[in-house]
Formats: sequence, C-alpha cells, structure tokens
Amino acid sequence: MELALLLAEATGRRLGSIRQLRWDDVDFRQGTIRWRAEADKKGQEWLVPMPSGFAEELRAFQRRLGAVGGWVFAAEKDPTVPMDRHLFDKWLSVAERDAKLPKLDGGLWHPYRRKWATERKHHSLIDVAAAGGWKDKDTLLTCYQAPDSQTLLAVMSEERKLRDVVRGA
Repeated sequence: MELALLLAEATGRRLGSIRQLRWDDVDFRQGTIRWRAEADKKGQEWLVPMPSGFAEELRAFQRRLGAVGGWVFAAEKDPTVPMDRHLFDKWLSVAERDAKLPKLDGGLWHPYRRKWATERKHHSLIDVAAAGGWKDKDTLLTCYQAPDSQTLLAVMSEERKLRDVVRGA
C-alpha cells in the first residue's frame, strides 16, 4: 500500500497505470519512468523524467522487496500478471479506516490524481498533462485542477497594474 500511495502521490497517474507498472519500466540510470500504452486509458506511451528523490525512494522499495524484474505489483497467486485493481481498492479503504481518515470525495484513487494536478497548476499546462498522462488538456482543466485558497490569494494579491493599454493592438 505504501508503494502504491508513493507512486500515486509522486506521479499523478491513474491506478490502472500504477498497478501495471513493471520494474523494467523504471530506468534508474537515465532517471525516467515509462508508462506503457497498454496500461494507459488513452492507449498512449509516456516517458517521463523522475526527480532524484522519488527515484531514490523507488529504488529503496525495490531493494526492500528484493525485486529484480517483473510487475511492481504482481498478483500473489500468479506473479506473471499484475495485481487485481479491487485489491488496491480494498487496501486503500482499510488503510484509511485504520488511520481514521475521512473518506475522500470523488472515489478512492482519483482524489490523489486531482491533488497532484492541482498542486502543479502553476506549471505549464502541456507539461502537467504530459507528466500526469492526460492526452486531453480540457479534462485536466475541468475535472482535475481545482481552485485552492493559496492560489486564490496569490491571484487577489497581484499588484501589477496595466496602465498604458493600447487599443486595437
């Protein structure tokens, strides 16, 4: 569960992509992570750079698990296939309950994706979309990024004034 949440928090990816990640998709030498087309909702492959801190955490998990290759989340009874998505849902529900956390609005895993997108709304839209795996930028804007008090305050605190407006330019 901890590794699944780390991946959700650090990458903003859908659970379907996270659960179908393979260790050979993570290139520690190049500092990239590949999200395969067959695991992507829109059928697109993405190659995304990994921040060094995230790569170190991922490497630590790999060592702790003794994993060399294969699925990051292999099914318990058949390690040749990824773990069932319903098991991820169960784990997260149990973890939230045991931690006495309130249920997040909008699903089990998607609130983490929305949080990730909202935290990055100050970056270029095209880069946030590519990093998080959105092919459709309108969906990113309308369904995932949300106003927050810190950003609203920054907007309201803007001191710059346009004084010399050229009409028709």
